[in-house]
Amino acid sequence: MKTLKTMITLMLAAAAAGGCRRAALDDQEQVGAASGEVMASLDESLTGGASTAFLLPDELRGPLWRRALDALEPSAYAAACGSAAFSSCAAGVRTRAFDQCTIGASTLEGAVTLTFSSAATCGFAADGDAVTRTADFTLTGPYGGTLDVTSPGGGQTLTRTADGFSFAVAGMERVLTSAAGRKLFDVSTRTTSPFVITGSSRADLVVKSGALEVTHNLAGYVVLLTASNLTWKSTCNCAVSGKLTGKVTSGGGKLAGKSATVQITSCGHADVTIDGDTESVTLDRCAGT
Repeated sequence: MKTLKTMITLMLAAAAAGGCRRAALDDQEQVGAASGEVMASLDESLTGGASTAFLLPDELRGPLWRRALDALEPSAYAAACGSAAFSSCAAGVRTRAFDQCTIGASTLEGAVTLTFSSAATCGFAADGDAVTRTADFTLTGPYGGTLDVTSPGGGQTLTRTADGFSFAVAGMERVLTSAAGRKLFDVSTRTTSPFVITGSSRADLVVKSGALEVTHNLAGYVVLLTASNLTWKSTCNCAVSGKLTGKVTSGGGKLAGKSATVQITSCGHADVTIDGDTESVTLDRCAGT
């Protein structure tokens, strides 16, 4: 068995050395990642602190040959972050703190904070009640590399309305850095018009409209996407159908003015099309529950 593992390791290492790794994620992956983050954050705000997913992006999983070797001789890791719950309501605030807790072979450090307008109950008892979600956490891969999520623009606010909810993103940012210290993406999001939401829980939640602006800080261009019938199921923390459509509104060089679409295909998956080029993308913050 040891000889077999050695042979496989050498073959995979040779294959990895013969190929080339991308310097950064492509446009479709970046747009998909930003869309998934917004949907998962909306869900977390709506549930008032129920657990949501933290899936490790492929770029932090290490080289292909290392992952293959780990599969041959896997290690056991405690899912410590699964037990990191939001605190009870204290003056309208609930916090979920991560103190180097583990997700498989990765670690999570930082916190997510929910601040409710209803300070006594931390709930949505009446129209106009609101919760603002801010985040400041770092997910570190087993071989180095980090995903940092922050809310420099003020986070995201969910407000109860007569027909459901309104969800406004004042500003969020996701930065993925390789183990070598190279930025793979740096994406900021905000809504130019709030998401209009019907329903009261995952079982009947639908985002009917609203516009999401995705800014690619490394590539220097902006994509504006309009939501259409993003529909949840009770078993997923993100939409399982629906789409966002729009175009590159500034920068982008050859991409300037080109169309962009995020078509949700299932829980945690989407087909992202930019200028006619479609790629199937895994949404790293979306998963079945």
